[in-house]
Amino acid sequence: MQRFQILVFIVCLVFTYSCNNEKGQKQQKQQKANTSQVEATGPEIPGAPQELMVKLWNECTYLDYIFHNLPFSMSQDEQPSIRANLNYISTVPLGRIPSNCKPIGRQFFHIGGDIVAEANVYYDRDCKFYVFVDGEKPLYANVMSQEGDNFFSSMIAQAIQATQGAPGQ
Repeated sequence: MQRFQILVFIVCLVFTYSCNNEKGQKQQKQQKANTSQVEATGPEIPGAPQELMVKLWNECTYLDYIFHNLPFSMSQDEQPSIRANLNYISTVPLGRIPSNCKPIGRQFFHIGGDIVAEANVYYDRDCKFYVFVDGEKPLYANVMSQEGDNFFSSMIAQAIQATQGAPGQ
């Protein structure tokens, strides 16, 4: 009887793993589908290494966003907010940058007083991803997570609403 219970347990475990694996693959495909469907040009860019993301998760003390065409910038210095922002960067690598995509801003990751990483943030209908850069040279590129999409959608909508309601507009 005990062998039968062990066999049932193993079958359940394998079934659970396969279901979770299929769910993870579906999520990765959906995140890839959230990026541009237009032709991507340029070299293949790897995803951000896990070591970098773990370092930022454990040590990042400050985030800055500077937006190119939005009427505000944003900073965060509380660990829960910083970690929430790091979750906006999916583990799914982008591959190539679509030719029609332009960054809306740049995110700066600080440890102590030093900027240790920078990423261009791409966000519009067809372009939702991060590209870590050294100056202007792309180092790593990752798809934006659904949480990131929700965050930027909400933030941009609030900025537009605030701008339209401002005196003199």
